[in-house]
Amino acid sequence: MDILIISKYILIIAIIVIMLAALRASAYKGAAMGLLGSSVVVVAFAMVLLVGGDLYNLAFYRDISLALIFFGFVGTVAFAIVAGGDN
Repeated sequence: MDILIISKYILIIAIIVIMLAALRASAYKGAAMGLLGSSVVVVAFAMVLLVGGDLYNLAFYRDISLALIFFGFVGTVAFAIVAGGDN
């Protein structure tokens, strides 16, 4: 087995651990931690999609991950503006 393929599997496992930690962090009280956790989960899922799509030769994985990152960022900013109030 090639060392690059092994490193991609290790990267996927590490990103899944980061996703679990972000879900744990988003369970704390407060909207800021919820925003942070959901944003990290979206970016981590997009990264897993990029690496997994490259491993298994999936179609359109770059487009889907780019849309996830863009809309995740836009949604986080929009929610922060709405939750921020009149500041």
